[in-house]
Amino acid sequence: MQGVKGRPLFIPLASIIAGILSAGLYSLFVPQGILLPLLLLSLFAVFLPKKYPYLLTISLLFFCWGNLSLKDLLHPDFQKNHIARFVSDEPVTLEGVVDSRPEARAAGSRLHLEAERLYRAGGSVPVTGRVLLYVGEGRPDVFTGDRVRVVSRLHRPRNYGLPGEFNFVRNLALKGIFATAFASRADDVVLVMANVSHPLQRFIDQTAAGMGSFIVKAVPSVEGGILRALLIGERGYTPPYIETAYANTGVNHILSISGFHVGIIALFVFHLLLGVCRNFQCLTLNFNLRKSLLIITLPLIIFYLLLSGTAPATARSVIMIAAFVFALAVEREVEPVNSLLLAAMVILAVTPGALFDISFQLSFVALWGIIILTPIFMLPFARFASGTISYKLLLFLMASLAAITGTLFPVAFYFHRVSFTGLISNLIVVPLMGYGAVVLGFMALPFIFLFPFVARMLLVAAAFPVKIANSFVLLVSNIPALPLLNPDYFDLFLFYLLLLVLTFVSSRKFQIAFCIVTTVAIAGNALFFKGPDKGLLQITFFSLGQGESTLISFPGGKTMLIDGGGSAREGGINVGERLLAPALWALGVTTVDYMVLTHAHPDHIQGLLYIADNFKVGEFWENRPAMDDSENYRNLRAIIDKRKIPVREIHASDHQVDIGGARLEFLWPEADNSNQYPDLNQRSLVFRLVYGKGAVLFTGDIGMEVEKRLFAHKGQQSNVLKVPHHGSRYSSSPEFLHWASPEIALISAGYGNSFHLPAEQTLARLKEKHVEVYRTDLNGTIRLTYDKGKGKFIAHRQNWHFN
Repeated sequence: MQGVKGRPLFIPLASIIAGILSAGLYSLFVPQGILLPLLLLSLFAVFLPKKYPYLLTISLLFFCWGNLSLKDLLHPDFQKNHIARFVSDEPVTLEGVVDSRPEARAAGSRLHLEAERLYRAGGSVPVTGRVLLYVGEGRPDVFTGDRVRVVSRLHRPRNYGLPGEFNFVRNLALKGIFATAFASRADDVVLVMANVSHPLQRFIDQTAAGMGSFIVKAVPSVEGGILRALLIGERGYTPPYIETAYANTGVNHILSISGFHVGIIALFVFHLLLGVCRNFQCLTLNFNLRKSLLIITLPLIIFYLLLSGTAPATARSVIMIAAFVFALAVEREVEPVNSLLLAAMVILAVTPGALFDISFQLSFVALWGIIILTPIFMLPFARFASGTISYKLLLFLMASLAAITGTLFPVAFYFHRVSFTGLISNLIVVPLMGYGAVVLGFMALPFIFLFPFVARMLLVAAAFPVKIANSFVLLVSNIPALPLLNPDYFDLFLFYLLLLVLTFVSSRKFQIAFCIVTTVAIAGNALFFKGPDKGLLQITFFSLGQGESTLISFPGGKTMLIDGGGSAREGGINVGERLLAPALWALGVTTVDYMVLTHAHPDHIQGLLYIADNFKVGEFWENRPAMDDSENYRNLRAIIDKRKIPVREIHASDHQVDIGGARLEFLWPEADNSNQYPDLNQRSLVFRLVYGKGAVLFTGDIGMEVEKRLFAHKGQQSNVLKVPHHGSRYSSSPEFLHWASPEIALISAGYGNSFHLPAEQTLARLKEKHVEVYRTDLNGTIRLTYDKGKGKFIAHRQNWHFN
């Protein structure tokens, strides 16, 4: 095994990554003035007898390179006409050029625009900068290089401020995007002039679009959408349930054009050309066919890289193939780890932000695991002859196991689930999709424009193995994944450190010892440092836009989730899957002992569907009578019935409930007269949590009429109030605030929401009462902890990727 000495790119690459991480995670930037002294020191160190000063200065130079490469992206100095300076609530007409391939989504599409001109009431102004345009329905008939016009409001990208949240703002900043816009329908995006720039990319995109349309027409089914993803990288046409099934079975990598696809295609093209050229004696006598055809294959693979959208995994594979071809041309041996390091360094040199791309990370770690772990896993089978079928089958299985192991912690970190069915699934799905569908589909691509009937036959044939793979995956996806592995940054660091030791340390005893130490450290971290502090009462008010959700962590470890957030109207993203579940997992919550629904409006119930279906839930509480027949409510009750979750109906005459030393007192609705309110908001579950000398009043979305009914409950002062109905002016009357007497008020509202909540009147009433106000739209997720010394709850703003 080679050490660091045999891998000259390791230290520069590690230094670049460290520099990028310090900038991207912590916004720490080195002063630019240090570069020249470092460069002079490195030149001086060349002449020193010892190599360590030179390695140190070179490492620092590469660190600075990686670090400063993100400075202008993350903290740009905007020009006066940059589009980010024109963000406002007023609609404007934006004109710009599509500068990359339009992206189809399950619902709608996205365009990246290079802004050119802005039209407002006072005239027009030239602008610069990129804009991400969301299209709610359909895909505009435009391509890269087209000038378009759209009427929209411009917004600055914002994070919700949630634990476990994907850093959306940083992701867009790394792409040079600091403004977003929205168009309801594809027709709202008007084509002004076609083909004004980017002619090469436009040609490639049109070619890909023509191929995609032909594929869907030839195979008008689920398989057609998957073939479109396999062959030209457009995953927006794959149904969500198929994506979920492939993810649950550990084979979702096959739906992206990865190094595996490129390798198969390169191998296929090479052998096809070799078979043809061998029939010509003049070629075989005058040329080294294998070397020449490998070089000829490379431009075709590069064109396919551009055709498929230049994904990081595809780029990595193409760079490694190019390194192999170059080494062959100069008659040098290729070492796999060195070619992997080269590919990573080239990609990060061109696009340093790719380090934070999940597909980049998983692609490299999977291949890293295959290179390093497969030989280790094959050691017990050394007695098998290398040329036999049984050996090749074992090698394939161990390579799959190595890839699964290599991506185990990153997959669990990002997706919070691990499927060991992937070992069997890969054994079935990879040959079907890779050697069947990909080869047949790739053969069809050139015939689309030459002989369409031949292409159609090949695509129909390619759809057959896809259909078999789908059936298998949908069957196996019913086997539960392992949701218990919930790594944090410390676990990831130890895992990557272990891979480094296995890669660069040759001592087998040291490797085994380090593996044991790493396992103990990760287990200790999971046992003693994760999850809520079981000795404290903590209440977390999640920032979910206009939706509302609250987590109570009781002393002793019990948890209660009140509402699940969602869109204020039907539809929108899956808040439970995309926002709430990752937040719970990030806080170490895998079991919800009490799931509470205050009322069944979409902004309170939608997120609970995913939680009920994917978490262990002890009990479900709802107000009585629920009196709701919405689709969300029916679906939630269907999940609850399917999973046999006990249901408890709550009303004000119920006895109080004690959990972990805290007392829950139910105030509304009353069992006998809540039906007189047709509005679900007025039937919201209202209760008071009392702990020590502190109390928190949870109010749902009640209005002033119900607030008056609560006055019958005497002595209900609460030092914390969850403000009713997102701060509506029809709630939180002066009399109610006097009755509750809060010191702290928490308002759940979406930033810049169209309802203009919280209302100015409500904020004025709270200010008049000298109440300290916390808002999820301005402060992100807010946490309350009970201070035993002060005998009251204390509010804390949490810095989870919040602006």
